[in-house]
Amino acid sequence: MAKKKRDRRDDDRIESLADLTPERVKGSRRSGTERAKPVSAEERAAWEERVAEAEAAKAGRRTFAPLIVAGVAAAAVVGLIGWSVLSAEEPPTAESLPAPVIAADGGGAAVYPENSAEAVRENVRFGFMPAVDLVELGDGTIALGAGGPEAGEDVYGKPYADLTAEEFADGTIPAPREETNSGSPAMWDEVYEDFSTDTVFMPSVDSDAALDAVLTSAEDAERIDALIVRTDDAALAERTADAGAVALFDGDPEGTSPADLAASGFGMAAVSADAEDVDEWLASDVGVWLTGVGSAQQLTELGDAGALGALTEDPFALQPAEDEDGAEG
Repeated sequence: MAKKKRDRRDDDRIESLADLTPERVKGSRRSGTERAKPVSAEERAAWEERVAEAEAAKAGRRTFAPLIVAGVAAAAVVGLIGWSVLSAEEPPTAESLPAPVIAADGGGAAVYPENSAEAVRENVRFGFMPAVDLVELGDGTIALGAGGPEAGEDVYGKPYADLTAEEFADGTIPAPREETNSGSPAMWDEVYEDFSTDTVFMPSVDSDAALDAVLTSAEDAERIDALIVRTDDAALAERTADAGAVALFDGDPEGTSPADLAASGFGMAAVSADAEDVDEWLASDVGVWLTGVGSAQQLTELGDAGALGALTEDPFALQPAEDEDGAEG
């Protein structure tokens, strides 16, 4: 059965990268009556060139109605330009990420509707890595969803395993906060097509079918080097590594070691920031992503010690405060 397309309107619009002019970025970082420094001709020319490249890359992309998080999105959109198509001449890859990176678990489930199309869009917009969960529907479609095939009844009325793609698309994902809009269900191939050149995806997979979809999408887009697959299955990790992507162990690291994981095909691991042996992990050849990070300062310190980044459901909680001196240029 054909998948139901998301409802899109030409007048749906969020503030785009082109709206973040140097004047606005500089002005947003001043307080009171103090005036921002003027924008030079060189800054203006460089900005316009980068915006033109970004807008050209995004031409024809699907758009969604705005998802507003009161007091968060409005402030962040002006003050933050993340690692994205705007901040690099080449699309980002797993090796080119400027550590420490913030990965939005479930698309940022504490802030946005979990694993929704809008959550992925906002992750990319604000420079967070989409760490989405994947599930196989009853008709074999791979969609964004957490909990495995038997979950989903609380949102869709029946488990993912009993849903067709059309039934799944008819659902509405509840918002985690009262001031946030509900979200739209998303298929893996759709969100990957929309944003694969703008970010590094970190999907969680627990089946061969889900991994097949992930690897096929990345290979077709020639973006296999921009993929980090989360799993605790050694067989899936080996397949991932053989394909040229990176496998991240997201199971319980207690009882295993960096050497054991590396021998099983894992190039990365998720480790609690409070683990007694976190220093041992950070000193190993396995790339470390931290869970349970309590603050931006802690993330910075652990990043200096070698951590690649953090996995969190609230990515804004780990976003460092603006450097006022750096904002002055």
